[in-house]
Amino acid sequence: MSTIHPRRAGLPIVALLALSSTAFLTILTETMPAAVMPDMAASLQISSGGVGLLVSVYALASAAAAIPVVALARGLPRKPLYVGLVLIFALANAVTALSTSYPLTIASRVVAGLAAGIVWPVICGYAIRLVAPDDMGRALAITLAGSTVALVAGLPLGTALGNAIGWRYSYGLLSVLALLVIVWVLFAVPAAPGSQARQRASIRQVLGTAGLRPILLATLCAMLANYTLYTYMAPLSEALRLPGRTGQGLLLFGIGALLGVVLAGKFVDRWLRPLAMGALVATGVVMLVLVMEPVVVVACVALIAWGTSFGMLPTVFQAATGRVSGENAELATAMLTTTYNLGIFGGGAVGGLLLGIADIWSLQLVVFVFSGIALALLAMRTRHPALRAGRGVHID
Repeated sequence: MSTIHPRRAGLPIVALLALSSTAFLTILTETMPAAVMPDMAASLQISSGGVGLLVSVYALASAAAAIPVVALARGLPRKPLYVGLVLIFALANAVTALSTSYPLTIASRVVAGLAAGIVWPVICGYAIRLVAPDDMGRALAITLAGSTVALVAGLPLGTALGNAIGWRYSYGLLSVLALLVIVWVLFAVPAAPGSQARQRASIRQVLGTAGLRPILLATLCAMLANYTLYTYMAPLSEALRLPGRTGQGLLLFGIGALLGVVLAGKFVDRWLRPLAMGALVATGVVMLVLVMEPVVVVACVALIAWGTSFGMLPTVFQAATGRVSGENAELATAMLTTTYNLGIFGGGAVGGLLLGIADIWSLQLVVFVFSGIALALLAMRTRHPALRAGRGVHID
């Protein structure tokens, strides 16, 4: 069995694509209830809100599990852990497909969410281990591209599958996809040992790593900013008078997000901080454009630009986390995962509260303010030498 070389030259594309397919599976599993909501609600005899709760419990379970479970599992060999986590996805989605009980369905979603909270640090840690330090950003961009593709195509794909074969068979296909990912991982991803006891810093020690807390705070602010508005793409698309309404808004944003992933992969290893700060500045500029209720063509360009700036952020924040945390990258990534999920959850809540008392344009003010706070955090506090251009950190 092959093992990871500490300074592997070049990019092991096949292995990185296996990691990326896992990211795709994770996000598709998370969003599937929203894609098949009407049929799932009717079959389980629950409301649409009950189906929506299946998305929320997945995200909350993922946020809750990431830090403590990753901290406890650091000594385990990584490949068996990785395969076991993907197998949990296969089993949990199979239970969801067969379940006729709402409590059982919730339980299966919680289990899948717990696995998701652990699998993100594992795959990002693998991406860092598989390459030389100077290629870390590109490796992470390829790994995280699967999640971006799932965000862009997940809902349309899930809806099309649900309409064609029904929601239960759609979940069955997710189980089959998980099994295929396991085969891919077994053949393409090399083995890696867990960390030695002497290398395992405590949660408090990792959180105290120089430069990490500003990155986590900036991530929280950036996710709060973007998801406050992105969650409510439907009223935004209507306010902008897009001919295709919500579908067009999501498509334009998704095209931009994919472009952002490509740009991040190309430049993050050389210009990490400028890329992060430029993305946040671009977000603020887009909000100023949108609040002026521009003509449709300008609105479409602005949505693509917003998606591009957003698409850069996961790779940038993950690369920054990996660089400052070194051999503790997986636990630091667990903290980033929790922060990310809290930002998504909080953004949706803030946006919902504001829409209850104001109009859609108030959400853009929130995006502008929180993006500005994130920018200030990166500009004023993130001075760790590993974040300078051309620097990387490798974990053994």
